[in-house]
Amino acid sequence: MEKILKRVYSSHPLSLFLRIFSHFVTVFSAAVFLLCFLFFLKESRAAALSYLAILGFPFLLVSLLRRLIDAKRPYQVYDFYQNPPKNKDGSSFPSRHAFSAFAIGTVCIFAYPVLGFALLLAGAGMCVCRVLLGVHFIRDVVAGAACGISCSLIGTLILLL
Repeated sequence: MEKILKRVYSSHPLSLFLRIFSHFVTVFSAAVFLLCFLFFLKESRAAALSYLAILGFPFLLVSLLRRLIDAKRPYQVYDFYQNPPKNKDGSSFPSRHAFSAFAIGTVCIFAYPVLGFALLLAGAGMCVCRVLLGVHFIRDVVAGAACGISCSLIGTLILLL
């Protein structure tokens, strides 16, 4: 894994592309979040509040878990990063970006199936980008994605269906 990370780190065009794609998916996730919120708000205020609870409560739990575990990031573990991709140490596990993309995408499937699946695919690409950039280990993004999907499915089954 270290060899791959070194190659990506030393290739400015590739790392720039990966950073841009990762940021794009973050913005796309936020846009889908807002669109789904408006969809549920159109149904009822209760549905919109349920939607916020389905995504918000687990997000807070994931954030707390990250602080408690305080796992190192790849750029802290490997010594070749002169300019780390982030100015933050620790809090790598689980990935909140992966959690958010997969949680929003999973709930979105119930409102806009094609858009939800598109976000899940883009989220998978973002996870690959964040691993290749040395921001997260594979375990971080897999755990974030799994938490996002499971929390959203459980929350949706309980609160929205």
